[in-house]
Amino acid sequence: MADKNLLRRARRAHEHKAIVTHTVRQHAGIPYEVEQRVCSDCRRILDERQLRRAAV
Repeated sequence: MADKNLLRRARRAHEHKAIVTHTVRQHAGIPYEVEQRVCSDCRRILDERQLRRAAV
């Protein structure tokens, strides 16, 4: 039980270090290129924005 609490505190006690990744997502069957800012430590998506329609 103490180990779980320690892990939870460790996860919360960091500042997110954003890295930018580019992915392709589909919306209504149409592929779009998406830019994601992801924390390099916990892999949480911090920000996401649609760039353009992806070429097929």
